[in-house]
Amino acid sequence: MPYDRTLKSLTAAATVAAAMALQAAHVHAASVVMLDPFPPTRGWAMETDDSFTLMRAGCLEGLARIDFDQKMQPSLATSWEQSSPTSWDFSIRQGVKFHDGQDLNAAAVVNSLTHVLTAEVPARAINPKVVSGVEAIDDYTVRISTPSPSVLLPYRLASANAGILSPAAYSDTGAINPVGTCTGPFVVTEILPKQLLRMVANENYWGGDVGIAEAEVHYVQDGNTRVTQLRSGEAQIGTKIPLGARASLENDPAFVVHALEIPRTTAMYLNNKQEPFSNPLIRKAVQAAVDIRAIVASAYEGIGTPAIGPFAPSEPWAPAIEAAAYDPERAKALLEEAGIGPGELSLELRAYNSRPELPDVAQIIQQQLKEVGINVAVIITDWAGLEPSFMGGTYDMAMMSRGHQLDVADPLGFLQADYTCDGSFNVSHVCNGDIDALLQNAAGVADNDERFAIYEKVARWLQEDAINIFIVHQQETNAVQANVKNFRTHPLNHYYLTKEIVIEE
Repeated sequence: MPYDRTLKSLTAAATVAAAMALQAAHVHAASVVMLDPFPPTRGWAMETDDSFTLMRAGCLEGLARIDFDQKMQPSLATSWEQSSPTSWDFSIRQGVKFHDGQDLNAAAVVNSLTHVLTAEVPARAINPKVVSGVEAIDDYTVRISTPSPSVLLPYRLASANAGILSPAAYSDTGAINPVGTCTGPFVVTEILPKQLLRMVANENYWGGDVGIAEAEVHYVQDGNTRVTQLRSGEAQIGTKIPLGARASLENDPAFVVHALEIPRTTAMYLNNKQEPFSNPLIRKAVQAAVDIRAIVASAYEGIGTPAIGPFAPSEPWAPAIEAAAYDPERAKALLEEAGIGPGELSLELRAYNSRPELPDVAQIIQQQLKEVGINVAVIITDWAGLEPSFMGGTYDMAMMSRGHQLDVADPLGFLQADYTCDGSFNVSHVCNGDIDALLQNAAGVADNDERFAIYEKVARWLQEDAINIFIVHQQETNAVQANVKNFRTHPLNHYYLTKEIVIEE
């Protein structure tokens, strides 16, 4: 795996007029419909996953970006340097305009980042624990300060959470409006909540000509429905295709399937703060009772690798350990040691349906735990229905697919957000002061090998203490109509609609 260190509001009428003008300005005057399973649910708040939804749609951009080879590249900043151990200076790209015509400058960047830093619920990538201040040094230079030395700040600035919007996007009520307020290749013209985004190409895009004139993102949570709409021609791009449909699409010349191993692992998350999973004996019993190899072979049709913790064996920070052994007799013995008799433990296992394999995995685990005397009720919902119980710690067990470089293109961001005592996404509700200290130290370690060794130690703890039950290291599967050219699967799921995509007539 490569690793690189190194206004006035735009009215709907004006946007429609701009779209008509694109017919002459662009060679490829085509339209695209893309299917995405994850609708925005938080009013486009940049500190939430809604920011990633907006980035995937080709609207939102940040100061830096991670390219399709997982290398850091300039974006709305042309360069940056660490001006002191606790500060970085970013040079803002000149000549860029927001979709509403306002200039991108240091003041606009400070405004956007300040909104994220003062959010009531902190963002995973950028929050007051990792950024202590943002100020404009001059019209096109922004200084970002950190509470302690941070060698990875540019990676945090490549996150969608650190995306930059026009000042017009922010209202006094706290609501955020992305219509006409991004800088990317596509201009949002209309939003139907939880249904779709309508967009047109940005004819003044700083990155060059945009290959398609119009695009829509339809939010379709059911995987089989996404496949049906792709086959019927209702959509040209289908994301997160169910594995059960992959082979038939690969064998159909009307489609091109894009599959890629990505830094993402599916796990069964355990609520460590309350019984029974505050007891490590019971966590380890459940780990021994779950046959992850059988799950990969069946629910994932052999596509993926049995998990050895949160990181895949190919990653430089993965521990050199084996996947957890399936041993139901050991599971029964551990339950007995914990004072739990057959049938005495009844639990709920939650899963969300926008990733089509998760309900199947939950039902397999239900049966496997039954075989060791644990009763499990499976509850299927959408992500919006699951998230409150995750964050509030009111669940027993829950399935989740988690990208460990989604928020920050280095595992530190994931480990700090998910597994430190006050982590902003600590849905396992685990707290270990020694682990917190290790990760705090890692933030200032410039040497890759030394920092990776810290990640490896934390990953080993997560697996060996069965903090969660890690199931499979995943591949991402997307599919497009054969006449869609230049679509690529981004390893961190940052970008779907790009300026390079064209429709071959």
